[in-house]
Amino acid sequence: MKAKKVIAMLLAATLSVTAFTGCAINKTATVATLDKEDIKLGLVNFMIRYQEAGYDDMYIQYMGEGYWDKTVSGNNTVLETWKKNAIEEAHELYTLKAHQSDYDVEVSDDEKKEIKKAAEKFMKANSDDVIDEMSATEEIVEEYLELRLIKSKMYAAIIKNADSSVTDEEANMAAYTIVKLDYKGAYDSNYQYQTYTDEQSAQIKAQADAVVEALAGGSSLEDAAKAAGTTATTGTYATYVDPDAEKTDDSDKKSDDTESTESSESSDSKTKDSVYTTNNLDQSVVDALNSLEEGQTSDLITTDSTYYIVRLDKKTDEKATESNRKTVKGNKEDKYYNGILSGWQDDEKWSVKQKQLDKIKIHNYFTTTKKDKKAADTSATESTQQSESTQQSESTNSTDTENTEAVDGTEN
Repeated sequence: MKAKKVIAMLLAATLSVTAFTGCAINKTATVATLDKEDIKLGLVNFMIRYQEAGYDDMYIQYMGEGYWDKTVSGNNTVLETWKKNAIEEAHELYTLKAHQSDYDVEVSDDEKKEIKKAAEKFMKANSDDVIDEMSATEEIVEEYLELRLIKSKMYAAIIKNADSSVTDEEANMAAYTIVKLDYKGAYDSNYQYQTYTDEQSAQIKAQADAVVEALAGGSSLEDAAKAAGTTATTGTYATYVDPDAEKTDDSDKKSDDTESTESSESSDSKTKDSVYTTNNLDQSVVDALNSLEEGQTSDLITTDSTYYIVRLDKKTDEKATESNRKTVKGNKEDKYYNGILSGWQDDEKWSVKQKQLDKIKIHNYFTTTKKDKKAADTSATESTQQSESTQQSESTNSTDTENTEAVDGTEN
C-alpha cells in the first residue's frame, strides 16, 4: 500500500476541544520495551485519543458522556479496553518493524516525505489544546504513520506465502428463514437485560405454539409468524466447519440470531481460531437446517432460552457464498500472518510499565460535524478498498474512517 493510502486512513481529521481539562502526560516516558527498544507513552496516548475522537459520536449516543469510564465487559472499562488494545497494537507494530529485513520491506524516501507532509498538516490543522490532549508531536505522528505503513507492507509480504485457496465446500453459504422467540428475557432500549415473568414466558410459548399450529394448517412460515404476532426473518450461514478447529463449550452464550439478508460472517462460536466463517446461530438451529431439504421447515426447536423454527431456502446462496469465499481467504491469510507474528513475539522480550499506562486519562469528548461526513465517507471508502485484506488483523485502535471535528466537550 502506498503511503498516501495509510495517511488518508489515519489523518483525515481536524479536531477541536472546547472544555480542555486534561492533564498533560510525559510524552517521552517509556510505557513498554521490546527487547532494547523503548515505546513512548506519548505514542500510545496518541493512538488511544485518536481512536476516541472517532468513536465519541456513536458511543455517547448509546452510553452517554464519560462512556470511557463505564464497564462494558467483565471488570474492564472502555478506556481500559482501549489501553489494552493500544499496547497490543504497539507490540505488533514494533515487532513488524524489527523484522522488516526478513521480508526486504522498506519505507522509501518519497514515502517518508509524504508522511512528513501529512504530519505537518495534521499539526497545523489542530489547536494547541487538541495537540496537548492527544500528546501529539510531529515526530509522534510521523512515527505512527510509518509504523502503520510498515505493517501494511509486512502483512502483504507475509501472506504471499500463505495457502489461501478456498474450495467450494469451504465457501458455501446456505440461505434460511427463521422465527426466533426469546422466552427467558430480552434487552431493553438501554441495552439492559430484563428477565421475563412466568406470565410473559407463557405468552411467548403461546406464540411459538401458534406458529406451529399455523404451519400445520398449511401457512407459510412468514404468514404463520405474522398471524402469531411475530416476524420471520432471513439470513445465511456457513455450512462448512473446520475439522481442525478447537471446540468450545460456550456456543449457547452468544447464540443471538443473524436474521438479516447479510452474510453472518462473525461472532459466535462453535469453533475457536477457525480459518472458516462461523455462524452466529445456536448449534441446534444449524443442525436442524443441515437436516432439511430446500423448502422444508423444521419442528419447534427449544433451547435454554429461545424457541426457533427455521426453513431452509437454498442449500447454496450464490451471492453470500462468493462473499464468504473472500472472507475465508482473508481468514486463512490472517491465520498465517498471526502465526508468523506470534512466533516472533514468543522469542522477544516484551514488558509493559503498567504505572505509566495508567496515567492515560480521558476528560473530554469529540463530536462529528455534518460538513465533514461526506469527505470522511469518501476517504474511508477509498482506503477500505485498498486495505480490505488487512482488516481482521488491524487492532481495534484504528480510526480508519474518521474525518471528525470535535465541537463540544465536557469534563468527566
